[in-house]
Amino acid sequence: MNIVKTWEIKGYKVKPPYERILKVLISPLTHKEVKGLAIGMVIIPPGSKSNKHKHEKSEEYWIIVDGRGEIEINGEKAKLEPGIIVHAPPGATHQLFNTGEEPLKAYYIFVPPGPEEETLRKMKSKNKNEQ
Repeated sequence: MNIVKTWEIKGYKVKPPYERILKVLISPLTHKEVKGLAIGMVIIPPGSKSNKHKHEKSEEYWIIVDGRGEIEINGEKAKLEPGIIVHAPPGATHQLFNTGEEPLKAYYIFVPPGPEEETLRKMKSKNKNEQ
C-alpha cells in the first residue's frame, strides 16, 4: 500500500511569468510498485498561468479541486471549477489559466508516466540546494 500526504511533498516553484507550484506525488520513479501512471499537483496563484506545452506520448488529465480558471487545449477553451475533470490526448497543446481570486489547485495524471521526470529532477535539485 502506498499513501501520500500531499501537504508533506515539497514542490518546485516555477518563476513568473508562468508562476505555479508543481509536485509529483506518485510515479514509477517514486514508488516502485506504480507502473502505468504518474499523479501530481499543480497550484497556480491568481492571475498566473502555466506555459503552453504538450506531451507527445502521454495523455494528461486534471481534476480541479480548488479555485477557478480556464484551460485551453488545441485552441479550444473551457472554464474550470472544483469538480471538473479535463482530458488532453497525447500531443495536444495545452495551457491552464487562473482567472479567479484564489489559488487554482488541480491533481494531474499522466498516462503513461514520463513527463513528470523533469519536475522530479527540479524538485530534487531545489531540495538539495535548501539543505
